[in-house]
Amino acid sequence: MRSIEDTLKIIQDIIKRFPADLDIALIGGYAAVLYGVERTTLDIDFCVYSSDIHSSGDSANFYKLLSGCLPERFDARMIKGSSMQDDPFKYDVIFIDDKMGEFMRIDFLIARYKWELDAIRSAITIEGIPIRVITKPYLAALKLRSTGYKDAGDVVSLMNLMTEDEKAKTFELAKRIGRDKKLENLLSPLEEERHEDIREELL
Repeated sequence: MRSIEDTLKIIQDIIKRFPADLDIALIGGYAAVLYGVERTTLDIDFCVYSSDIHSSGDSANFYKLLSGCLPERFDARMIKGSSMQDDPFKYDVIFIDDKMGEFMRIDFLIARYKWELDAIRSAITIEGIPIRVITKPYLAALKLRSTGYKDAGDVVSLMNLMTEDEKAKTFELAKRIGRDKKLENLLSPLEEERHEDIREELL
């Protein structure tokens, strides 16, 4: 398996070839790892935005442009997000797979909301990482939108690594996206489970 550094170089090359503007930031499990969260990840995730998507109102043209920028060894496929109001996963996502199986899967989550574009544009530079990384508060907010067990654990771990200002920003974002109750529940200490003594039959 190729290194993360090799994968990031591929992304850099794609960005250089892309014929339109492209805002991009590293998100997901690897971003969490960079901030000190102890976990593993099998893919590398990015949040992306292009004015081409906004002007056309559809991700299809963006997908076509992106596919044309990929080295020959990669295949891309797009999954359209649900438009149902109660569906937590509303994103269009482009999955990029290496036909030779040497690179980890690359996922492009297409920004849908203004706060996500704010997240991309406020991403920071981390030494040794050639693509800017979403900040801890915005990363936590993205993970609050997800329903996975690992994502919930990442939110708690990220909060433990934040400054007071970063925590305040996270609560502000959680309220903005309607996940403030979820954040409060994740951070509430679990009640100790009560056990009743049951008389058991001896051998």
